Amino acid sequence: MKKVFKSLLLAIGILLLVMVLKAFVFNTKPEFNSLNSPSASSKVDGSAFLRFSQALQFRTLSPSGVDDSMAIQKFQQLHHWMKINYPLLAQKATWSVINQGSLLIELPSMNKTLPAALFLGHLDVVPVEDSSNWKYPPFDGTIEKDTLWGRGALDDKNAVIALLESAEDILKTNKIPQRRILLAFGHDEEVGGNLGAAQISKYLKDNNIEIGFVNDEGFGVMEKVIPGLKNDAAIIGVAEKGYATVEISVEIKGGHSAWPKRDNTTSVLTSALNKLDETQFESRIQEPIKGLFESSAPYMDWGYRLLFSNLWITSPLVKWVLNQGDKTAATVRTTHVTTIINAGEKENVVPPKATAIVNFRLLPGDSIKNVIDWVKRTINDDRVKVRLTGNSNESSPVSPSNGLGFDELHNSVNEVFPSAVVVPGLAIVGSDCKHYIQNCDRIYRFLPYKFNSVNLTGIHGKNEHVIRADFENAVRFYTVLFGKL
Repeated sequence: MKKVFKSLLLAIGILLLVMVLKAFVFNTKPEFNSLNSPSASSKVDGSAFLRFSQALQFRTLSPSGVDDSMAIQKFQQLHHWMKINYPLLAQKATWSVINQGSLLIELPSMNKTLPAALFLGHLDVVPVEDSSNWKYPPFDGTIEKDTLWGRGALDDKNAVIALLESAEDILKTNKIPQRRILLAFGHDEEVGGNLGAAQISKYLKDNNIEIGFVNDEGFGVMEKVIPGLKNDAAIIGVAEKGYATVEISVEIKGGHSAWPKRDNTTSVLTSALNKLDETQFESRIQEPIKGLFESSAPYMDWGYRLLFSNLWITSPLVKWVLNQGDKTAATVRTTHVTTIINAGEKENVVPPKATAIVNFRLLPGDSIKNVIDWVKRTINDDRVKVRLTGNSNESSPVSPSNGLGFDELHNSVNEVFPSAVVVPGLAIVGSDCKHYIQNCDRIYRFLPYKFNSVNLTGIHGKNEHVIRADFENAVRFYTVLFGKL
């Protein structure tokens, strides 16, 4: 027994030694790759913020699909405004209007044989339900004490205008990049991107335009989002979750509510939904979440560093911790939630049909077919019908966390946001990126803006706003990035 106990202690000691070595010897803190280029601290044109304000004054709401002529007119007015306010781009770049509302702008380049760098943004914004709740009118583009208020300030005209400012600056200083820079601005991202981004993607494919990497919205320089990390985290999304909506329905002969059957449509549907709520998809720590923790571990306090540097043995504990929070749980498993329930029209009639809509966000590696099979297997009731409905898309492939695109983004972050730790990440919400998978296998989701618990609430919410300093840093970031291309 003593020998067994000693062997056990020895094994534990060796295990702890390996964990400590991995955390503090082999997983050392990399030096920040700051090149201190002049562009990283250059002065941004003071009128740039005013132009940003003007762009927010265009009510470019996503097309409704009923009568889009008025909506399209707003986008075309914004296109015209861009050409007036960015005269060198209007003169020297190639502008292509795609499907009336979207734009593809190609900057001059030194070498057109190199695969192009494609930067995405979207011109459409979500509606405002009640503008009386806003601090300032949502489409006035009010600037108050170096803060710009308005719909689209963070989603996504902030990217569009910063890209245009940097592109105009390149032409102004005659710093022509080696590879082609393409700016692709869709006009219906908020409703799926089928009219805008999908058509731009097709245009690129049809014209044999080779894309080296894609950069779009997704993450930014995030404050206090990774446990144990005191630095800001510049999260570059290398993948995004898929999307699927499932209709669950039950049809059973109805009747009078005075003598209800035990198994009626609502009771059977409720039972099915309860089974789904009580069952979750398997949690997995895989790329890119694995890379996020391992990349940030060297910058953490010793306890977290030990934990996240040794996921090969600590992953069960890490998964358990992540599953305790709604947002963190979404990074390690496919999630689902019932969003719509319909049954009955009169209070004294048992409805003959009851339906529910369940929305799924798919972890990379899970397919839509997996989701449908899982729903049927979990409910296990022939009276319940299950079908895919609405828009859906598979989870994206995982792009490399090094090489073309990622490295240029990484190094540009080091220059403009020198205290931020750059890590790969998984985007939980969708973007126009899904339409460009056919064009490129290097797709990255990063906006050079600082995000925190305060300004994030403005995205699709009220009082959306941007601070001047953050906008000017975004302009600097793209200027630095364009200089690396």
